[in-house]
Amino acid sequence: MLLIEVSTIPPEGLDLDEALEAAEVHLDGEDAFRLDVGGRLVCRLEKGDDQSVHVRGHLAAGLGLECGRCLEPFAFPVEQDLDLFYLPHRRETELMEQEDEVVLTDHDMVVAYYAENRLDLGEMVREQFFLTLPMKRLCRETCLGLCPTCGTNRNVAPCDCPEPPTDPRLAPLAKIFDKGSS
Repeated sequence: MLLIEVSTIPPEGLDLDEALEAAEVHLDGEDAFRLDVGGRLVCRLEKGDDQSVHVRGHLAAGLGLECGRCLEPFAFPVEQDLDLFYLPHRRETELMEQEDEVVLTDHDMVVAYYAENRLDLGEMVREQFFLTLPMKRLCRETCLGLCPTCGTNRNVAPCDCPEPPTDPRLAPLAKIFDKGSS
């Protein structure tokens, strides 16, 4: 179970070894990727005197993505070490009592918050997935993509379509690229 009652974390800490399911990591209905079977979260939770929770461990999972060039599905492995801090979410009255300008320390930049004495590790896992996704999702670096004319996957079969004509307005730009390659 990835929803942890902070008050139940013993003084010596709590070890978790959990299988990941899409529902527990809030991925039901997610269009960006799918969670493959076999993912695991192995971590240790330690509660501090100030009700902070330190989560250290390892996240391993496979995500199913779609290639941005050929539109074919491919597997993307996630192997992520975790070292995160959580603090209880402060009430609005406490926040209003603070000064308008707050100086953030390095520690403040790596801290997240939990509410109502519950730490949702599923939300943390979901966040880690989104942080590890590549900006350009390619099945492989040399993916040839789809032919813009006939739609054939060029990784599977070549097509005999002529190259689309170059826009004459781009000719000066092509000259710049040609100079750079010589």
